[in-house]
Amino acid sequence: MSKVSIIMPIYNVADQLEKAIQCALNQTYRDIEIILVNDGSTDESGNICDHYQQKDARITVIHQKNAGSGLARNAGLDRAVGKYIYFADPDDYFEEKLIEENIKKAEEWNADMVVFGYIYEIIDNDGKETKTEYIPKLNGFLTKKDFQKHFREHYALSPYALWNKLYKHDFLVQHNCRFTNQKVGQDALFNQLVAYELDQVFYHPKTYYHYVFREGSAVNRYRKDRFSYEYNIAMQFEKWMQHWNKETKYRDLIHKEYWDALYLELSNLAWKDCPLTSREKAKRIKEVMSDAKIYQAVMELDIEAESNLFVKLLIKLLRNGKLGSALKLMHARVMIGKNFQHAFRWMKNKFS
Repeated sequence: MSKVSIIMPIYNVADQLEKAIQCALNQTYRDIEIILVNDGSTDESGNICDHYQQKDARITVIHQKNAGSGLARNAGLDRAVGKYIYFADPDDYFEEKLIEENIKKAEEWNADMVVFGYIYEIIDNDGKETKTEYIPKLNGFLTKKDFQKHFREHYALSPYALWNKLYKHDFLVQHNCRFTNQKVGQDALFNQLVAYELDQVFYHPKTYYHYVFREGSAVNRYRKDRFSYEYNIAMQFEKWMQHWNKETKYRDLIHKEYWDALYLELSNLAWKDCPLTSREKAKRIKEVMSDAKIYQAVMELDIEAESNLFVKLLIKLLRNGKLGSALKLMHARVMIGKNFQHAFRWMKNKFS
């Protein structure tokens, strides 16, 4: 079979890095290259990369100034020689047969992309683990026509994640699928580009990757440009559906993308380090709601189909122009999530 390039962007993850590298080295499929891109780490990550490069000739290390994970992955793509590309994160881990069993499907079906399942692991502050398995709703080989027809099922399982997909390298080059320098959501933009002209995809209903969330490790902070990042993702999604001539069929998904941009901006304004005053926050949400795409999404969301009472109330407040109340509700939700993580973990998962 063909060589696979495993690309791993690395920034200040010394505590988890060795486990991730070892997962790559332990793959039962041996014809691999492992490209570690040290994106300006200030901890021991760079030294760990160099150490492993000396131990195994399949490892290549790239050291660069901090530019973000997207551009770090581009650096890996520029160096990669494999027929297939796999992106792994350095703070997670994966099964030893991930490459072997998924490249077999890719080669057998000449797939441009293989999608497989994963396990979402939460490690609380006491070290207790909670695991949830996520498997693709689709199964087997799909042509472009079938992929577009059953896109809703694809969208239901982390469509923007990189680590549960194996990509054909030539396809990425042919369609100029690259990462942008956008600080947040570059993985979403990349996967949108991939799926834009996707011809052949295989769904493998088996879990291989372990996505790890460690309580207390995530840093939620205010980002001035957060809304523009998310709005950019929503706009590209809408153009994608228009390109397929599926904007009517998947109109609700388009609305969801714009809603997500608004929701995340409300959350962004609720973080403790947000420097804006209450008046400035209300003005900001008023500006966002004046956007025609955002307003239409809020007004046309199927509120009756929404099972979460918090989201229902939030939508009702926004529809009625009670922007200050919507901000207060989001602030309360953020505080509840911070102070009562165990009791409200389900809420955090719902909106992650």
